[in-house]
Amino acid sequence: MVRRVALVFAALALAPASAAAAPVAEVLDPDGSLVTRANAAPYASPGDYGYLLTIGWSRHDAAGVELGDVSVLGGRIRVADMFVPSRGTKGARIDGVQIQGTHVRAGPNTLVPVGDAGYAVFLQQAALPGRRGTDLGVVGMRVVVANRQILVGLAPQTPRPTRASRNASPMLLLGLAPLSTVGGPALASEPLLPLGGGVGGRAVALARRFLGVPYVWGGATPFGFDCSGLAMYVYAQLGIHLSHFTGAQWNEGTRILSPDQLLPGDLVFFHPQSYGPGHEGIYIGGGQFIHAPHTGDVVKISSLDDPSYSFSYVGAVRPY
Repeated sequence: MVRRVALVFAALALAPASAAAAPVAEVLDPDGSLVTRANAAPYASPGDYGYLLTIGWSRHDAAGVELGDVSVLGGRIRVADMFVPSRGTKGARIDGVQIQGTHVRAGPNTLVPVGDAGYAVFLQQAALPGRRGTDLGVVGMRVVVANRQILVGLAPQTPRPTRASRNASPMLLLGLAPLSTVGGPALASEPLLPLGGGVGGRAVALARRFLGVPYVWGGATPFGFDCSGLAMYVYAQLGIHLSHFTGAQWNEGTRILSPDQLLPGDLVFFHPQSYGPGHEGIYIGGGQFIHAPHTGDVVKISSLDDPSYSFSYVGAVRPY
């Protein structure tokens, strides 16, 4: 049962981690520990702290939480209005998004670079695998820059990672990997989008740029990827927005019925689970695919003929 929480419309300073009210925003350190949280609006961060978060107003009911006049990083990111449902993804929205003064059309899982090594993800879907299926939730906006993660738009029951639960529970919000686990290169300063080759060919060209980037559970940036995060990031650059969950991406496109129909850019899936395939990669042709396999490995190329993949192959989806 969803717990209803009353939000007090008053200016807040730093709120202690034990505050009874459910937060509408949180700032996390590189190890995932809490720096501060906003339990109501209006809110203004009491100092710089590397994020400069302000929230003009908020309201909530049983349906979810709505925030307005949001500013992050001293105005580099602005949001006029966002709504985060208490359960599921239906009705989630975000309006009036500006990144460094430029208007951005933000839909579910839209990923936008901010500066040379930061990014923002809007309406980021959360996969919550359960015994009877998969529940999806949403974080209104997730900003990662320098050594901070800023989560804005948290519905009262939205799960948040703790040091203990990150490794112990599958009921975690994908995409909130601690920054201390992330290595690899900074975002490339060269133009990100390759030219020519069609959508699938461009997706492959993009994915090849990230060979050698370390696997990070919940990662969805060039600092670190998991398998669905790599596909989500690559296709987001091409204007195609996918969920950050393999089981959901399995249903986000045209199903490819036979391996001999595969084209570069198709998403190939492996390891069937109760909630859908458990692993995926991006097909590059010649029976090979790019993927982020598991903790301790890196983004690399593997063969569909490898027994660990040929015997667990589920099928493929063309997401464009």
